[in-house]
Amino acid sequence: MLPPLTLGSGAEKYFIKLAANFREIGIFTDVVTMDERFYKRFARALHIFFSFNFFGRIDISGKETEEVIRKDLGKAAWIKASRKELKLILNKYEVIYSKNEIVDLVLLKLIGYKNLPPVIVGVHTPIYYPKAASLYAKLHNFLYQSMVYKWLLSGVACLHVSNELTKKLAEEKFKLPVHLIYYPFDMDEFKTGGEESAIEFDKNKINICFLGRLSEQKGLDELRNFIKKISGNDTVSQRISLNILARGDKKTEKEFEEYDQKYEWLRYFHHVENRFMASILKKQDLLISPARWETMPYNILEAQAAGLPVIAFNIPGPNDIIVDDETGWLVKNDGEFYNKIVEFTQQGNGLNKEKIIQHIREKFNQDKIYDKIVKLLTLIRL
Repeated sequence: MLPPLTLGSGAEKYFIKLAANFREIGIFTDVVTMDERFYKRFARALHIFFSFNFFGRIDISGKETEEVIRKDLGKAAWIKASRKELKLILNKYEVIYSKNEIVDLVLLKLIGYKNLPPVIVGVHTPIYYPKAASLYAKLHNFLYQSMVYKWLLSGVACLHVSNELTKKLAEEKFKLPVHLIYYPFDMDEFKTGGEESAIEFDKNKINICFLGRLSEQKGLDELRNFIKKISGNDTVSQRISLNILARGDKKTEKEFEEYDQKYEWLRYFHHVENRFMASILKKQDLLISPARWETMPYNILEAQAAGLPVIAFNIPGPNDIIVDDETGWLVKNDGEFYNKIVEFTQQGNGLNKEKIIQHIREKFNQDKIYDKIVKLLTLIRL
């Protein structure tokens, strides 16, 4: 994959956990990313294209520390490859599992799939954004539906997808075998493996949290809209603490720092490392996830594993996790989303915490899912 594992997003978390657990069951697995020099050049190209930033500083440090990442990898290694080294390194393995992002596929295509072990492409970036408002989102949809993208995929062994709609879209668009396998989730590790956060939350309030990036994808505009509406509703604002644990660009982070100062009921904590997430979620009453597009969102998985109800849009990913009116609520639009928040503050939860946890335990059972992944790897190897 292209970006460093310290980026700390859902795909990075998936690769880390997969590699660590495969090593534990005797499957030799490492994670290969491009080195810092290559990634800096790629990041600069993106900044020039979208922001005309030719010389400004670019932060590629990520959200997690390298020390924590290497600890989480266990016996698996994190190998940083240069462009010249990539072919040699990849040929040390029997199967390659790659992200589906264009730059990752270009790197593999330049080497040539015939010159590499069989390649499984995991769809961790949606191939279609349903609410494409920005230039970036519209360009994404154009590129990922194009003949060029189909050409980049030609020669791979198969696609791995993590939600039902992506499976349907991939089968329609690409002439490749498509395998639906959900993310494995280790309930025991989640409950006992993290560290206690020092953050204190107001126990006398209804604690509503937003986790993720402050970006278009994660519903930044929707979040702003909810904040504006709550600020004009004294009944709601006096009952809640809206806890925002998220990272964005400098301008957006400053905006949310100002919200923190302006509203007593809103607290902005910036990014919080993954190792503290379980302890934080246990102190919340509700997660809101107004994302516009997803594949398989870890923030919802982790919240539900902690027994939290979740409000999210009825889109692929969230609707593969949430059972509407049983483990959370799937809504159609912004108005319905806000009304559900208000309803929650007035009527309370009403959902069974243990039922929420049990649903995640059964549907995302790591033993069953790892067995499916191993069978897929074995099939591709033959």
